[in-house]
Amino acid sequence: MQWTIATDKPRDVTKIMPGVLTIWKRSTKKAGETMNDFNKMKSAFPDMFERRLEEVADNLYRRSPGISVYYFSDDQLAQLLSEQDRKALLGMKKDWGYNAVPNLNPQQQKEYDGALLWNLHEFAKKAWRRLITEDEIKKLNALYFAGRQKELDRESAAREVIVRVLVSPHFLFKAETLPLATNGTGDVKLNAFELASRLSYFLWASQPDWELRKTAEDGSLMKPEVLASQTKRMLRDPKAKALAKEFAGQWLKFNGFDEKSTVDEKKYPEFTADIRNDMQRETTEFFTHLIRDDCNVGDIIGGDYSFLNERLAKFYDVPGITGGEFREVKLAQQHRGGLLGMGAVLTKTSRPNRTSPVLRGDYLYQVVLGFSSPPPPPNVPKLPDSAVKPASLREALMQHRADQACAVCHDRIDPLGFALESFDPIGRFRIADEVGGKIDDTGELKDGTKFQGLKGLRDYLKKNEANFTTQFCRKLLGYSLGRQTLPSDKALIMQMQDSLKKNNGKFSAAVLTIINSRQFLNRRNEPAVATNP
Repeated sequence: MQWTIATDKPRDVTKIMPGVLTIWKRSTKKAGETMNDFNKMKSAFPDMFERRLEEVADNLYRRSPGISVYYFSDDQLAQLLSEQDRKALLGMKKDWGYNAVPNLNPQQQKEYDGALLWNLHEFAKKAWRRLITEDEIKKLNALYFAGRQKELDRESAAREVIVRVLVSPHFLFKAETLPLATNGTGDVKLNAFELASRLSYFLWASQPDWELRKTAEDGSLMKPEVLASQTKRMLRDPKAKALAKEFAGQWLKFNGFDEKSTVDEKKYPEFTADIRNDMQRETTEFFTHLIRDDCNVGDIIGGDYSFLNERLAKFYDVPGITGGEFREVKLAQQHRGGLLGMGAVLTKTSRPNRTSPVLRGDYLYQVVLGFSSPPPPPNVPKLPDSAVKPASLREALMQHRADQACAVCHDRIDPLGFALESFDPIGRFRIADEVGGKIDDTGELKDGTKFQGLKGLRDYLKKNEANFTTQFCRKLLGYSLGRQTLPSDKALIMQMQDSLKKNNGKFSAAVLTIINSRQFLNRRNEPAVATNP
């Protein structure tokens, strides 16, 4: 029996009604007929695209009649497929025609060569990150046909062209780094393809995607509003993870942390390769979130959160985290959050078997805040490795600072490092040293400024956020341009800082200021290398 509610002409109850409940009594003739129809439908209309193609392919080997897509006409089959599926099926049929017979007729050979060359031209456009000239097309075509004349099959001849594309300077170097045809002076404006390449390698550390290439091809990327729109899109894209890894990794010294351990693994066997990899992943996830969610860059030093999985959470003694996936975790109550509580930083700025207030302080002073320190004077004695207790380590450093030549730097960096003494050499929080002694995590600068522990250090850095922001802008600009910043970049760095202030510190504010700058939109016209007369 079939039930349906209809306001117009009643349906034909002798036929199956799609989407309408159908009930037959079991083991009756009508129930058998219905199930037989369903079985035919299941065979004729496979539920997956791959199975549809499988049905078509099977017909090549079928010698007797059967139920399959094969028995629909092309027009009928086309009605069952989406537009994308139809194009894919037609392409497969055409490719099959080129490979179904050992010898192609002249027309097929011409079509096959043309299709291969078209794909090689498209490959060259992607590899060289620009349109290719008519002269370049002729040279690539000539190389392909030269291979055919040497009796190479079409695939081998195409490989010769691919090798030629990949050894070209246009692939190995970005266009903006290649010599200019003129030896003039002043800036040279980047064209749309060079700009697309510079933007893509800045944000993704990779070549432009299809959408960015299209804006370069039609020239619209040169419009400020299109450039800004593409930049925002790319910052939200998963590929922006590369900016988190490369920019933050180079600036904050994370690169390679997961590949090489500096920890005394005999003393700390719990510091495994998995923990090291998790610590590296924590840094990547944190900065990826900062970039893609357009967070305040102040979160780097002031954030009360990080990204953990169950294994790293247990290592940090953070409760309530289960599963292997990394997720955002609020850590204000666990003495962590942001850069200062990351195990990768705390471990990398320690000695193999003890903490090092000097290394940690110098890291904060130079890398994070951007101050410079003179190199240590010659013949400075090393601290004994036995100085592992906070009290003895502090005393040893105080004696070290008695030398005026050493005190110049240590008065600035040691207090910053002492504030992190509550973290052991592998980044775990502690309230006592290895022999039960009380941790002294107080720091006092030469001007009388005092702070204690992670919270006090974070408050101090927050008060000096202008120095941190300057360092952030300097490093981001240098990374985007692929060079060190110059005195002439000072005005742009100040503009980036001002943009951050006006936009609640959002990461994109600094990026958008860079991509609209003279430095980013132009290249320097450097003089040609001198040659012998």
